[in-house]
Amino acid sequence: MNRAGRVVLSIYDDVGNPHYGGGGAVVVARIAARLHADGHDVTVYCGSYRGARSGRRDGVRYVHLPVGWAGPRGGQLVFSLLVPLVALVVRPDVWIESLTPPVSASLLPLTARCPVVGLVQMLCGADMARRYHLPFEAVERRGLALYRHLVVLNDVDAALVGAAAPRASVTVLPNGIDLPDATTPAVGTGLLFLGRIDVRQKGLDLLLEALPDDGWLEIAGTGTPAEEARLAALVADDPRVRRLGRVDGPAKEAALRRCAVMVVPSRYETFCLTALEAMAHGRPVVHFDLDRLGWIGDEAGVAVPAFSVPALRTAITDLLADPERRVAAGRAARERSLAYDRRFTEERWSALAGELVDRTAAERSRLRAVESRSRVSGVSRATIPVRARAAVARAVRWAGPVRR
Repeated sequence: MNRAGRVVLSIYDDVGNPHYGGGGAVVVARIAARLHADGHDVTVYCGSYRGARSGRRDGVRYVHLPVGWAGPRGGQLVFSLLVPLVALVVRPDVWIESLTPPVSASLLPLTARCPVVGLVQMLCGADMARRYHLPFEAVERRGLALYRHLVVLNDVDAALVGAAAPRASVTVLPNGIDLPDATTPAVGTGLLFLGRIDVRQKGLDLLLEALPDDGWLEIAGTGTPAEEARLAALVADDPRVRRLGRVDGPAKEAALRRCAVMVVPSRYETFCLTALEAMAHGRPVVHFDLDRLGWIGDEAGVAVPAFSVPALRTAITDLLADPERRVAAGRAARERSLAYDRRFTEERWSALAGELVDRTAAERSRLRAVESRSRVSGVSRATIPVRARAAVARAVRWAGPVRR
């Protein structure tokens, strides 16, 4: 039985953030709630935004660090610099850090006085390097080498992280969700995109270009004002497209049940929690053939050559035109999703955190025992500086020139 301890989690995003509120924030909130249920004293540090209020949620203490003034993008960089400074004054038993763009690493392992678990929800260095022509990927590799415990979502990232941090223990721990009790068959010709609005990374420009003339698309999610404006310009007055904005709870459930096919046109993904949510509702997923989306499987959806708009349009059109195939793929998707019940994921997080809390407690107990022995050893701390100065003086005399 693991002992209860103080656990800190940090992530720039938050489920209430109007510009993001993505799957990563949902995952961290669920981990925090589970650790609180295990008896740990849990605090989550996240970035601030307009309307953010620090306080308790589901028994977990949430603290919004003052980075909102830098904007949605700049705030990410400020947050990654601020968290290591917070660690200088906060001393938990374990720190779980969801690594934040623009570099999926930070200096936290150098300042935290406890084990740090780096949660790699996305290795973004390569994508940022391509976008801004700066050495983000090289900086990311150097930063990852500082960590001794890393959790990734897939085997591809496990290999990359293992190469960058050969001394770290790397655990593959996919995301999980609450599985709905029942599903409804996919009908109609509706498509759904569900996720953060980031036109380039999420491939929304490619999806809109590939949209069949007789289909219709619902886009659910929010993004930064700049990304929202980019999407608005692309959609214009297209009658085939309906924007839902942010959806949660019943509204999300309704959108998932309304669609016939989920489309994930991303140029880059690490796992894609929304694809799993659609599969759990019995919806097939059409996506580009990316290594990190290989977990979806061939029977639960259609993988098309990366970034090919004609191939994406053909896959969508064929699937919408074949109800039997679509229903069969939906059943396979539902079956595939059963392996990703969030209870399994949270149990593994609980075990990992408990083990590290125990390890920290044992190490601190050992240090206290050493200090106690030193106090009763007969060598007064006050005499140590005196003896040290005397030893240095003798060494200086012995090292001096020999006088005749």
